[in-house]
Amino acid sequence: MKTVKLAFLFLCLLVSVNTVRSQNVVPDSEKLLDKLRLNKGIDGIEYETYQTVVGDPFLFKDFHKGELAFKNGETYQLNMRYDIYANQMHLKDNDQIYGIIHPEAIADIVIDTLKFLYCNYATSPSGENSGEGSYFILKTDGKCELLVRKKVRIQDAEPTKGMQEAKPARFVPLDDTYYLRQEGKNAVRIKGKKTLLTVLEDKKEEINKLIKTEKLSTKNETDLLKIVSAYNSL
Repeated sequence: MKTVKLAFLFLCLLVSVNTVRSQNVVPDSEKLLDKLRLNKGIDGIEYETYQTVVGDPFLFKDFHKGELAFKNGETYQLNMRYDIYANQMHLKDNDQIYGIIHPEAIADIVIDTLKFLYCNYATSPSGENSGEGSYFILKTDGKCELLVRKKVRIQDAEPTKGMQEAKPARFVPLDDTYYLRQEGKNAVRIKGKKTLLTVLEDKKEEINKLIKTEKLSTKNETDLLKIVSAYNSL
């Protein structure tokens, strides 16, 4: 069981540390760590516990080495993990775990071979902003990006019923959902062929022909990769 103490990390503080060079490793930067430690004493610290929930809400069971890049060009080597359930990236220094609360300041995060982006997503292909953002895994780059969103839900605990023993609450992985993001626009969830063709409107005929000819599915990641790669090459 894991209990995670999330001390809010203000990314603006990281950006303002001008004396920290982009190639420094965070544990070696005392000035940067002092900034982080200050945040452990501010109002708004949260305690989030998964102690009573069976299973694992993390994409990686343990912290992995990765690189965090800010939009201002600074980069940091960090120990990180992704909390799917909370949709939050965690940073670890020694025994302290920090949660990022300003992910919009991040250009991207790379952990192992996975690249994470944080962006807003639209409620419809027309591009209306949902007002919410999320971490996505980038599957293919270009003028149109294919993004994958991971999700986990908590199945409520079940009390004893007759001969059936009580069951604790547990994490249940959900199917991945897929999004497309055109340059400068919000990500749009691909719910089917109609949505996909609306997002790729400028090459609608070519993409529709490709889907029909090769019998591609908008619910299959391999097929979506082929569709988006073809679009980006047109």
